[in-house]
Amino acid sequence: MSFKLTAIAVLFWALTVLALTAPVQAKESARWVSLNQCIDIALARWSERQELVGITRLHDENELTGVARHNGTLESILALKPTKVFATEFNQPRLIKALKNYVDVVVLPQPRNWEAYEQWLSIMANQTGYPRKVEQHKAELQRSLIAQAGSQSAIVIMPNQYSWGQGSWTDTLFKKMGWKNLAATAGYDLVSVDLEQLITWRPGIVIMEGFTEDAATADFALANIWRHHPVVRKWISEQNKVQFIPHETSSCPVVNANAYVEALGHRREKIGRASCR
Repeated sequence: MSFKLTAIAVLFWALTVLALTAPVQAKESARWVSLNQCIDIALARWSERQELVGITRLHDENELTGVARHNGTLESILALKPTKVFATEFNQPRLIKALKNYVDVVVLPQPRNWEAYEQWLSIMANQTGYPRKVEQHKAELQRSLIAQAGSQSAIVIMPNQYSWGQGSWTDTLFKKMGWKNLAATAGYDLVSVDLEQLITWRPGIVIMEGFTEDAATADFALANIWRHHPVVRKWISEQNKVQFIPHETSSCPVVNANAYVEALGHRREKIGRASCR
């Protein structure tokens, strides 16, 4: 009887140790590969870094150091021996289909509204195993949205005369803050803004995405030429507040949502007048 009890106790101890160590071992053996520049950043922030073994080649050598780059081909991705691949709905469908024959592939949506954003967070929390870090992302964004809450109007200006209209992620953030998105009247999602429309608006804040702050030294690429139009230069100089959002922030609007909203609060009064002379 004593021998049986001892054997049962040993077995129970072994099962307990296995149950406690299994999640750690599983996490240590996880190997993630990202197929999207913005997901690269999110996974690097939310993981313990040893899980992330492969990212895109869209980062310079000073970014996300110590992580291998792949060139987006099936061979280069599988060479990293991933246990899970993170992609987005904009990645090549043929590549995603091929990868699913070899590895677990998580295809993430591109949120445009708050419900889709919460779905995105839920997927990331479940698939990474770091729900606290993902929840922290949402909590930080919510605090920033509350801090920026008000009733002002705003317009986003981008190269090639584009802006973010109704139903876009930026429009969602504006609504959360109580702001009026003037470009919402121009159409849905990514919209083109005519000069005639632009000069009739009197926004509380003009948000410049994809431009350098100094117009005198700005790149005169075709996409930026319209910013140097005399009418646009005069209009910008007349605005009370012009805010430039860094490319690294605006290029990943969901992952960097908190930094984007925080940047809107930086006060740079009459910056448009100074930069357009």
